[in-house]
Amino acid sequence: MIRFPLTDLLDQQECYNFLLEILHPQSLCCPYGHFLSAGQCPPMCDRAPILDYRCRECGTVFNAFTGTVWASTHYSCAKIILILRGLTQGIPTLQLADELDCDYGTLLNYRHPIQAAALRCLDRSPLVDTATEGDEMFQNAGEKGDPHRDPTDPPRTRANKQRGRGTMANDRPPIQGVVGRETGEIRLTVCEDTRQVTIQSEVASKTEEGATFYSDESSAYYPVQASGRPHSTVCHSQQEYARDEDGDGVREVHCNTMEGIWTGLRNFLRPFRGVHKGYLAQYVAMFEWAHNLKRVTRGFLQGLISPPFIQLPT
Repeated sequence: MIRFPLTDLLDQQECYNFLLEILHPQSLCCPYGHFLSAGQCPPMCDRAPILDYRCRECGTVFNAFTGTVWASTHYSCAKIILILRGLTQGIPTLQLADELDCDYGTLLNYRHPIQAAALRCLDRSPLVDTATEGDEMFQNAGEKGDPHRDPTDPPRTRANKQRGRGTMANDRPPIQGVVGRETGEIRLTVCEDTRQVTIQSEVASKTEEGATFYSDESSAYYPVQASGRPHSTVCHSQQEYARDEDGDGVREVHCNTMEGIWTGLRNFLRPFRGVHKGYLAQYVAMFEWAHNLKRVTRGFLQGLISPPFIQLPT
């Protein structure tokens, strides 16, 4: 792939100012919360605009990236910005490493903790919609990258050919999803299996009691009605995909919206050419953020990379 010198076209100081505003929204401070003294100059400027300071209260040496995944990086601010852009847009690590002339392993070591932060920061409140749809998909996800030195446990030489339902144990973990018809927001969870107790717990946590819930005829959703949520189903096995239940001419009983979201998720995952099942939830979280947020905000980036000692504005 031919490379385009993107990092050379970005102003390093502007990139640093942008990152500083995200990492330290109040003001630059040390890991113990002591703010930089007014007029304090750094002892050395060889890495400008990334400057190291010594706290005058506790003596700690720090910079804007202390306490973050970028604490020991030698990447320029422009390259960090482009890495964040690539990670939030779902660009595969190998492609991003080639475009930015980075080491693949180093970039992967940045990707996983950033995506783990995205998973932790997901909105897990129930959807406020009065009508919701639920469904599950099964994603092939094994142990990509893991060494298999045990001859009795050889790695697969070809992709998982299993079809239909699966579990985390057989490398085909289910992803349960719910979408609100009014807001369009989604809630996705990588599950161990699709037993009734598992799925019912997910539906209860993602929807408000009293909200109408639409799904297919899967037996995993049978207990939904008893949880105080009106439940209607379509029978895919009988070639039924939408039904007008109240006679108003609108086929409101369907789960086509959620099934369409699965197409988007598969398209998001496909360029990675396989994802380790241990990290699948992280990639699904990035897709959920992209679907619900549509545009990267400072608050979103703060959740991904802010150091733990920073009190973010609420």
